[in-house]
Amino acid sequence: MRTQIGITLLQGLVLVGVLTQFACAGGGAQSAATGPAVVTPSVSVSIVGVPNDVNCGDAVPVNAQVVGATTRAVTWSVDGIVNGNSEVGTISGTGDAVIYTAPATEGTHTLSATSVVDSSKSATTRLSIHYHKLVTPTIVAPASASVGSAGLAASVANPQSRVSYSWSIAGGTLTGALTGTSTAFSAGPAGVLTVTCNAVLGTQSARATAQVQILGSMPTVPQISVPSSVTTGTAGHMASVVQPQGSTSYGWTIQDGTLTAGANTSSATFTAGAAGTLTLTCSATNTVGSVNSTALVQVVPSAPITPVITAPSQVNAQAASSASIPAQAGCTTTWTLTGGTITAGQGTTSLSFTAGGVGTMQLGCTVTNSASVAVSAQKSIAVLAVPAAAPASGFYGSGINADDLGNQIIGWNTANDVCNRKGSIRVRAQYTSTLVSIRPKFIWSASKGGYGAGNGGNILIQIQTDDGSSNHLPSGTVLASLQYDQPITVGNYWPMLTFSTPANLTAGQLYHIVFTNLAADPTANYVSLDHLYKWNVLSQEQPLFPNTDLCALETTTTGAWIKFVRGSSHSYTPTIELDYGNGASQGQGYIQGFGQTSSGWNPKTISGAQSVREIFTVSGANRTVSSVSVRLNRVSGSSPLTVTVERADGTLVGQGTVLVTMGAAGTTSANESWATVSFTTPLTLQSGTGYHLVLSCPSDTIHTTHTLEKGSLEGFKATTYFADGYAQYTTGAGWLGWNEWGGGSRTDNDLQFYFITQ
Repeated sequence: MRTQIGITLLQGLVLVGVLTQFACAGGGAQSAATGPAVVTPSVSVSIVGVPNDVNCGDAVPVNAQVVGATTRAVTWSVDGIVNGNSEVGTISGTGDAVIYTAPATEGTHTLSATSVVDSSKSATTRLSIHYHKLVTPTIVAPASASVGSAGLAASVANPQSRVSYSWSIAGGTLTGALTGTSTAFSAGPAGVLTVTCNAVLGTQSARATAQVQILGSMPTVPQISVPSSVTTGTAGHMASVVQPQGSTSYGWTIQDGTLTAGANTSSATFTAGAAGTLTLTCSATNTVGSVNSTALVQVVPSAPITPVITAPSQVNAQAASSASIPAQAGCTTTWTLTGGTITAGQGTTSLSFTAGGVGTMQLGCTVTNSASVAVSAQKSIAVLAVPAAAPASGFYGSGINADDLGNQIIGWNTANDVCNRKGSIRVRAQYTSTLVSIRPKFIWSASKGGYGAGNGGNILIQIQTDDGSSNHLPSGTVLASLQYDQPITVGNYWPMLTFSTPANLTAGQLYHIVFTNLAADPTANYVSLDHLYKWNVLSQEQPLFPNTDLCALETTTTGAWIKFVRGSSHSYTPTIELDYGNGASQGQGYIQGFGQTSSGWNPKTISGAQSVREIFTVSGANRTVSSVSVRLNRVSGSSPLTVTVERADGTLVGQGTVLVTMGAAGTTSANESWATVSFTTPLTLQSGTGYHLVLSCPSDTIHTTHTLEKGSLEGFKATTYFADGYAQYTTGAGWLGWNEWGGGSRTDNDLQFYFITQ
């Protein structure tokens, strides 16, 4: 512009000069009144301060610069339209400084400013109108939800004007609007649910996703076990979850009482408050959420006095006797008797009863007041054999042989199996009564594979009848059942498992304890039963009862039942305890056979000064024995084994020798065999008297033997193993209790032996 103006002035000066010369050439002097000619400068217009790109709807200031005019006023137009309109944009204001407001749609428009002084002079600029920049939407949605949950919400956290939003989903169902800044949805199956939001602004588009972890089901509402009533201010009361779930935490709160222990466990201890109603609330929480349940306990003013039972401490078998308690006003009395029969007086303070067989009777008495508050007392009564009666024939001793342990998988170890295996323990009932509970032996290992995996699975345990065939297999008829969920997580190798509805068993009949893994993935969650086994296959696995009476079974790949034969060169004997409603129990309670030398276990040498023995004190009635059998191996030499029965003070009771079968030395007890000494005259082992069964031989011959560990420390009852004594050994410097697992002088190991009684 400046160049243009300069050229115009120069041209004017030249023109003036020419005119002056022309006037002079005319031959006359210019009149002084006329003077020099006036030059009018040229007008120019420019538009400044306008951005090239403007967002739709934005208002921007616009300035015009006018040079060479007496006024800077201009007229404005957009695309030739004075002051524009809504489609091309509008001008507001007057003069050289106005406001341009962009239209709502994208496009390119021309803005013009024309001088009011010289309408031939104008300036233009082009404006590009765009929507504002589209921002990728940020989705707000829950991080996790449970399977099938509804009413879940997703929304755009950073919505923009003029942007259209649309929604889609994978792994669930949209239940809200398909478009807009928010929607609702419901969860599908467990896994990952993906919510997608598409944003569109004119020609721009953006997409965002949010993932929601769909979790498993809520925990089961806890079923609470509490006493129905307690006494004001009394402590030590228990509240517990009947069947706690694995991977679930529990919490307790209380009203009108005080929690004293276990507030964050499945069992809590509490103290009662004032008389009235005490409320316990238990919450169960897992990764999905929490559920609650409550239990009410009546708190009564006071409890009756604990009864003192007057009764004999011992009675003869089958003898009649009586018991009594002091009377308490306003109270009722209930008697219980295990190991005998109540004959009269139930509901009164004086009871008549008849003793059962030799053993121990448990007499119980419960006194209940009018507020249903009860207190109980028990008394143990020894039942002795009638002196004139001869003891029943049978055996006395451990009566079991085993070399080691073998596991039976309940589930599917893919390294060995091609199907989900079931297991069964076949057993012959010894009593006619209800089967209330069982104690099996499970096994798994965190360091050694093949025993268990994951949480152990969900083990269904059923009591089934026998099919009556020659193979004696489970019939499928279920008498009782329970579920033992996640045994590895629970972490008990020897659980006492109780049936909510006991099975009715008949003495002498065969039954099956069937174990089935119900886990959704039994290849990742399984556990093993643990059995005693012998290194060699035996036609009769135990010396004192046939295989029919106690045996392990499993299913084949077709689901058919067969005898458990994994590692078919071995023989198996299950470990199991059965507990009856009449107080009786039966089973095989030995939990380990320590026959290997390679593992540093406990076979001991019998040679010269090195001997072994079983020390015991006879319980119950006198025992008249005709022979004794022991299990051991003759490794070298030709001298016989000497078997001695002596009193605890060393007095000889009986003795004999036997040449034990020769077996090669090795790292296991596979070559052990049973050897029997028969007494010329039967021996009488007196009740309550201590004895030693000693095994020895000259130093020119070597024998070895090992012990069995009984489950006394793991809860197995004395009826399932030899409870009257334990094994010892000597190297010539004194007798020691057997050693195992790095510990010595143990009293829970027995020799493999048995006396035959008359």
